[in-house]
Amino acid sequence: MFFLLIVIYVAFVALGLPDTILGAAWPLMRLNLAAPLSAAGILSIIVSIGTIIASLITPRLIRFFGTGKLVAYSIALTAFASVGYGFANSFTFLCLCAIPMGIGGGAVDVAMNNFAAIYLESKHTNWLHASWGIGATLGPAFLSLSIFAGKDWRGAYEIVAILLAIIFVMTLVSLPLWKKTEAGNSIQGNPSTESRNDSTPRLREVLRIPGMKLSFMSFFFYSALEISTSLWCGTYLVACGFKPEIGAICVSMLFASVMIGRVISGFFAIKFTDHRLIYAGIFIVIAGCFVLSMPLPLWVMPICICLLGLGCAPVYPSLIHATPARFGEAISSQAISIQLAGSYVGSILMPPAFGVIAAKFSVHLWPVALSIFVGLLLLCVCLLDYVTHRKLNKSYARERVMDILHEISMDDLKRIRRMHKKKKKH
Repeated sequence: MFFLLIVIYVAFVALGLPDTILGAAWPLMRLNLAAPLSAAGILSIIVSIGTIIASLITPRLIRFFGTGKLVAYSIALTAFASVGYGFANSFTFLCLCAIPMGIGGGAVDVAMNNFAAIYLESKHTNWLHASWGIGATLGPAFLSLSIFAGKDWRGAYEIVAILLAIIFVMTLVSLPLWKKTEAGNSIQGNPSTESRNDSTPRLREVLRIPGMKLSFMSFFFYSALEISTSLWCGTYLVACGFKPEIGAICVSMLFASVMIGRVISGFFAIKFTDHRLIYAGIFIVIAGCFVLSMPLPLWVMPICICLLGLGCAPVYPSLIHATPARFGEAISSQAISIQLAGSYVGSILMPPAFGVIAAKFSVHLWPVALSIFVGLLLLCVCLLDYVTHRKLNKSYARERVMDILHEISMDDLKRIRRMHKKKKKH
């Protein structure tokens, strides 16, 4: 299990590697490919559409291939797309490579989030999403390294492709461990794996389950909040009087606070339930938005930005991890695919929508927009908890009983060891 955890963590790092290179490398890429500045948005839309499609069909692929094989094939597809990015000689070819990039990333995202939600503890879900931040940080670093080495932006995608190929081999080696974990869960009488061969409900039937649409909207507004925060943070700070380089540092502080917050929330997840972490994160974001909208000195604003990052940190992983408890493990993969589809749709639609508002009125409305997003997120989460509270309470009670039994077994083990030590002394 330890080696499998290493593979899963490394795979989450791999998820973040290609995501941030495009934005950093686009000023060079568009000159080499003779593409307009706005063409990066077309690539982003193609990747997002591929990701949405992949997230919706992944539950069927999991039942057909199994989680381990699907993760391996999806990583290989992403590596293939990275090679295509590195050798692209036209913008049209780049658009073609964006299709497997989105499909591979979306399939890996749903498959591993579903596996983590069912088979791993909540702390690992938080730490896994923190490791995605490591990959997102390393991507631009590889770009800088490639430029200093004289290989231009293509070298960064070559490095990513090589790393993804290594992770693909690691995933292939660990395939028996994926199967063993899922089979072990089936032996223990887990309903999700026992019913895997049975006919599963279709997407329309899953959407009719109480709380599923609210879950979709929760992820929609969370992504609207997070992506709008990262996209318009620098512009807002510059409009308030900060220098552009200071605004860029504040954006880096935002991503760093999200990553650090997820590491910290992983430790809190050992003692607290998922929904407590969700509400704690939302109220921290509300506090950040409230302070940000007040006429305070400029030096307070970076602190508010860090508050927004710390607040966002536990919400997404905890919502993911609570999915099997809300809807049952039998349909958790379909539920997570719907949730991630809502997340991608929110990240596509809402940040550009605020861009239109900012262009027509003022970018100073950014705190107001964030307040609306977090208010709607809180409303959806409250309604979702109200609809699914019975299943949540049963699941948390079962987890608490398992924790108590584990503590008792550990105490018994310590007592036996003490007795053995005393016998050896005698």
